[in-house]
Amino acid sequence: MKTMLIRTFILILVLFSLVLFSNIVFSQCTLTNATSCICQNGSDTCDLLPDISISWDALFNYQSGPTEYSQSGNGANNGRLRLTGATPNTGFGPFAVFSSDTSGMKTIVCGTDTFYTSATVSFTCPNGAIPKQILRQRIYRKEGNTMTWYEHFTPPMTYSNSSMYVDEWGVFTLRIMMPGLLDPRNWPIVGSGSKRAFCLMDYGTCTFYNGMCRDDNTIYQQGTVLLNGDFPNWGLGNSYGCSPSEQGISSGYTDIYSENLDGMWISIPPETCNGDYWIVYEVDPHDYFKEENENNNWTAIPITLTQQNTPGNPEVKIYSNAMPTVCGNDSVELFATAGFSFAWSTGATTQKIMAGPGYYQVTVSNHCGTAVSDSLQVVQIIPPADPVGVNDTVCIGSTATLSAIGSNLFWYDSNMQQVGSGNLFTTPPIFNNQDYFVQEEQVTNGILNTVGKADSSGGGGYFSGSQYLIFDAYQPFLLKSVKVYAQNAGMRLITLISFAGTTLSTAVVNLPAGESTVSLNFNVPKANDLQLSHNSGANLWRNNSGVNYPYTISDTVSIKTSSAGDGFYYSFYDWEIETGRFSCVSNPVMISAIAELCSGIDYIVLGQQFTIFPNPSEGDLLIHWTGYPFNDRALVTLHDLAGRLILNKEIMVYEGEGLYEFNSIDVESGVYYLQLNVNDRFIVNRKIIFSPR
Repeated sequence: MKTMLIRTFILILVLFSLVLFSNIVFSQCTLTNATSCICQNGSDTCDLLPDISISWDALFNYQSGPTEYSQSGNGANNGRLRLTGATPNTGFGPFAVFSSDTSGMKTIVCGTDTFYTSATVSFTCPNGAIPKQILRQRIYRKEGNTMTWYEHFTPPMTYSNSSMYVDEWGVFTLRIMMPGLLDPRNWPIVGSGSKRAFCLMDYGTCTFYNGMCRDDNTIYQQGTVLLNGDFPNWGLGNSYGCSPSEQGISSGYTDIYSENLDGMWISIPPETCNGDYWIVYEVDPHDYFKEENENNNWTAIPITLTQQNTPGNPEVKIYSNAMPTVCGNDSVELFATAGFSFAWSTGATTQKIMAGPGYYQVTVSNHCGTAVSDSLQVVQIIPPADPVGVNDTVCIGSTATLSAIGSNLFWYDSNMQQVGSGNLFTTPPIFNNQDYFVQEEQVTNGILNTVGKADSSGGGGYFSGSQYLIFDAYQPFLLKSVKVYAQNAGMRLITLISFAGTTLSTAVVNLPAGESTVSLNFNVPKANDLQLSHNSGANLWRNNSGVNYPYTISDTVSIKTSSAGDGFYYSFYDWEIETGRFSCVSNPVMISAIAELCSGIDYIVLGQQFTIFPNPSEGDLLIHWTGYPFNDRALVTLHDLAGRLILNKEIMVYEGEGLYEFNSIDVESGVYYLQLNVNDRFIVNRKIIFSPR
C-alpha cells in the first residue's frame, strides 16, 4: 500500500510544481471556469476528455526495470516477473472517477437488482449475491466560458465501502514474438497477470517524470516526450489522491504503480525456459472509461529471462480454462504451451483452437526446443431431452403453479436467473402474464481428492487478521469443503479472490466453536495466485510451525504459500476438491403464468359494493363499501407491476356501510394493483395509478 510518507512527498511535489510552472497555467481554466480552456478540435464547445496510456519508459527503466524470480527459493515471489506501470494522462481534460453521486449515494448491483446506499454504510446484498459497485467518470465540458459536467457510468466493479476498485485496470502478459504479426497483443502468451486499481492519483508531473509522457507510448523507444508546457490545459484536475470517494489523474500528470505493490507481477509457468521475450502491458483494456483515444492504451518492451530453465528437455501441454468435456455439439477452447510455432493434429497453426469431441495433439517449438504434447480427449455428453411443461392461468394477484416432467429440473425467470428447482414451481403473485423457463440438468460426478495441511497440528494460535492462503489451480475444480478450527461460535465470511483482487465466490457460514467442516462448493477457475481468505475478526486457528509448502495434487492444484510467507498456514485445512464434474443441460423450455381478471359471481355481486378512490392518486386512498352483510376481516395488499409487495394491511369490514383511509402511501409514480381479500371468500382487484407530488 502506498505509504503516508509517499503521499506527503507527492503533496510537496505537487505544490512545488504548481509554483514552478505557474507561468503556463491558465488561471481561468479550472473545473469551475472554462474561459481559458482549450478544446482539442479548436472549437468553443467540447468534452475535455482524458487520454490515458501506459509508459514503456517506466516499464523498462523505473526501479531498474522488471525483476525476475526463479521458480523456487523466493517464497511468494516464486516464478514471478514483477513490473511497474505508469499511466500518464496526456489528454485535454482530467481523468476523474467518483464512487458516489453528489449526495453521497453509491450504486450497488446485486445480481439483477440495483440498490442506492449511503457511502458511509457498509452494504450487504439481501439476496446473498456478491455486491458490485458502479463507478462514475465525470466528464467536464467546456461551453464557451462555462464549465459543466456529466457522468459516464462503468460496469459493476468489485465493491468495497472503504476503497474504490477498478477491476483489471492493468493487464500484463509475457509473450513470445511471432514473426509476421505486427501487433504484440496477438503474440502467443506465456504467462499473465493483472492489477485491480485502488489508488488512481497525481503521482507526479510529466516534466518531473521526464520520458513517461509521450505522444505515442505504444512503440518501444519511440514517441515524442511531452513536458508540462506541451499541455494547453496542464494541471486541469483536482490534485487527486487516494480518496475512497474521488480519484483520478490531472492533465499532464502520471500515476505510478511500482513493482513492490500487490498484484504487480506476471506468473511465469514452471516449464518456461530462459530466452528473449516481450512484456505487453494494457491499461483499461475493456474501455470502461471514455478517452480521446481508445487505441493507445498499451505498450510492449523486450526482456530476457535468465532465472528459468535452461534450453533442452522441452515440455508441451494442452490446456483449457474449462473441462475438456462438451455438451452435445458444443466446443471448448484449447490452448498450447507458448512457442514460436504450432502444429495441431487438426492442421491449425495458432496457439488456441476451438475443439469439439475427439482427440487432439500439438507440436510446439519454443526456447526449450521442439516437442509433441500428450493426446487430449474432448469428451462428448449427450444432453438430456427437453422437459415437457404445463402453463397455469390464475386470477390477477394470485400465485401460479407451473409444472414440468423431468428428473432434475431448474426454473429460471425471463433474465435466466434461477428461481426454483423440482417438477413444480410456484410463482410470486402475478399481475400480468409472466414467462418462465425450465431446463433439465444432467450431472456427471467427478473424482474426489484432498489437499492442504491435514489438521492444526504444530504451533500456532487463533488469528483474527486478514491474511490468506495463495494457490494455483492448474485446471478448474470444485472446492467442496474445508476444515476450520474456531475459537468461538458465530458467523464467518469465507472468500475466493482472483490474483487481480476480484471476488469470485463467497460463503457466509455459522461455525460452532472448535473443529468443523465447512461446505463451500466454490467453482475454482484455472488460474495462478488465487486467494482463500476469511473476514477480519474471524478468530480461526492458524499454524506458525509445522508448515511444509507446497501442498499439491499433480496437474490440479498447488497451495504454495500464505500472504505472510512460508512459515504460516492460515485457517483452511483438509480441502476436499472434485475434478471432472460436468453438467449438461437441455434447451430451456418456456412455460407461462397467465393472469386473468376474474369475473366470478362473488366478484360481480360483492365486488361492486366496494369503491376505491381517488384513482389516479397522489398517495392517499379510500376504500368505501355499502350494503355489506357481515362483519369480516379483510387483507389489503398493494403490488407493483413486477409483483413486489408495497403495502400489506389487515382491516375490518363492518356490516352495512364503512370507510377506511390510507394516508401518504410511499410509492413512486406508476401503475400498481390493489387487492382486497375479504375473509378468504372473494378478491377485489383494482388497477391504481399513483402520481405522488
